[in-house]
Amino acid sequence: MSDLYIFNPTGEMAIANGMHSFMPPRNLVRFEEDLAFLPSFYASDKDIVYTPRLPEPDFLALWHKLGLPHINYSDTLKLPQVPYNYLRPWSWTPAIHHKTKHLKPYCSVHFKQSPNYMWKQSSRDFFSRETTNRVQCLLNQDRNTENAIVVQTPAINISSIAQLDVWLAKQHAVILKTPWSSSGRGIHVIDPAKGRNANYAWIKGALKQQGFVTAEPLLDKVFDFSFQLNLRQNGEMDFSGISYSINDSKQHFIGAHINWPYQANEISELLTHTVLEQAVQRLIKAIKKIEPHTYYQGPIGVDAIVYRTATGNLKIHPCIDINWRYNMGLINISMKRFVHPDSIGTWRIASFAHGKWNNFIEQNRQLKPLHIANGNLLSGFINMTPPNINAMFGVWMDVRRKPVPSVKYNSW
Repeated sequence: MSDLYIFNPTGEMAIANGMHSFMPPRNLVRFEEDLAFLPSFYASDKDIVYTPRLPEPDFLALWHKLGLPHINYSDTLKLPQVPYNYLRPWSWTPAIHHKTKHLKPYCSVHFKQSPNYMWKQSSRDFFSRETTNRVQCLLNQDRNTENAIVVQTPAINISSIAQLDVWLAKQHAVILKTPWSSSGRGIHVIDPAKGRNANYAWIKGALKQQGFVTAEPLLDKVFDFSFQLNLRQNGEMDFSGISYSINDSKQHFIGAHINWPYQANEISELLTHTVLEQAVQRLIKAIKKIEPHTYYQGPIGVDAIVYRTATGNLKIHPCIDINWRYNMGLINISMKRFVHPDSIGTWRIASFAHGKWNNFIEQNRQLKPLHIANGNLLSGFINMTPPNINAMFGVWMDVRRKPVPSVKYNSW
């Protein structure tokens, strides 16, 4: 039986809204449509990926040559009444439950027994950042400041301006986050020493719309990455890999590194296989304590950072945010299999003016011709989303040979 994949990356917005009829803003609808192909990179043969615009045969032929599974694509969710295995949207929300309700009776028994089968009233609270706070507290209780992995001050919930002002008086620089927003979104940094004062209009609006914000000290971040885990129905968790991210100045995800590290530096020397394995084990231990399998089953992306302390040392914060859903980090670790082990690469997401995405593809194909060795990308440019004259968003990958000598700090 086939799994059905749906790309709905506005999940946190839909959960905050809570309505079956939720519709994202127009530009985000375009984002969903233009990037709907991305689940193909972690789907399997004969699965179904919902793409409002079917990918072109030439585009698919190239990716099949590189080992992409042969997937069925559908431009509608009005699918035949035949057996399906699991429904696998990017994010579970009241709206996506409503959109797929006609398919649920035809799904496998295993899916019907999973927590993903139904939306519960308590699901909304679980999928908020308050759950991340709980995990941070558990990590903090297990801390050792001499260790490289330190959650010194867990995030707290702030539900009023008065409470915020009392807390702010004891802080230097802080970051506020709305409880239902994706990583890098719905955040407000307060750092008076750098001219970033509290925006009380933003804070009041967030409190009115979502009831509270989370608050934590602002760390001196130097590098982004994420732990990719998979939560099974019985509560056990598997480690899938580590994704090394590229974020913009506003902390929005814009891409990721493949076969990192490229060269030795203080960050790669910190993120050794041993240290990362310790972080994974501590993280899994803390997450399992909150029994998340009663609410969710599937991939988890745990955003982490390397930060610099006041004394200049580098430390790892292993749990900045938890994404209880499919996420860009999962796509990143899935892309490694397409890249030659002697090569490195980055992939990026960007917005484009009407018609410019196709122009961008053609220009880069000429500037950076694609070279393939043993079925893997050795060097060059390749688009990860199909050509589309109307696309406003696109995803692509640049691959090049590793510098010599290569660096081997970990196998992740």
